[in-house]
Amino acid sequence: MAVRIRTFEERDQEMVRQLVLDGLAERWGSEFNPLLNQDTKDIHGYYVQRNKATVAVLEDVEREAVIGCGILLPLPAEDVYDSWCAEPESTQASHEGLKLARMMRLSLSSEHRGKGYAKKIIHYLVDRAREQGFDRVLVETERHWASAVGVYKAAGFVVVAEDAERVHYEYLL
Repeated sequence: MAVRIRTFEERDQEMVRQLVLDGLAERWGSEFNPLLNQDTKDIHGYYVQRNKATVAVLEDVEREAVIGCGILLPLPAEDVYDSWCAEPESTQASHEGLKLARMMRLSLSSEHRGKGYAKKIIHYLVDRAREQGFDRVLVETERHWASAVGVYKAAGFVVVAEDAERVHYEYLL
């Protein structure tokens, strides 16, 4: 299967939205509430236009279908509820003066996992961060999501904080 990584286009909205929501539903099970993910309603408007984020899509070229995605969000960023969001570590004094980005909404369709595609998306976003002059890329994931924990470690992210529920990573550029 031929795949390519490219920049999100408005026509990708519904495929990316569904991919992210399906992945979250799989992870959270009966606890999942799509209404808590308002940012997915208008990915182009919220991420690209409002927050100048880089949204990457992994596309199955033959089917012209989006099979993976990820977002590189400059920090701090105004969230969908008009408040300011950032990884907890981005407010530490050790990060003052640094240009930070948050990698988020990394998602891959279930039938395409285990083939190295998530790492391709991560490397694509890290390369975009480097090109845009960021100093560090931050990531937060749930500790019990073993596949997410594994892919960030394999891609070179380093644990900077963790608790019983979450792991926070950092990638130095």
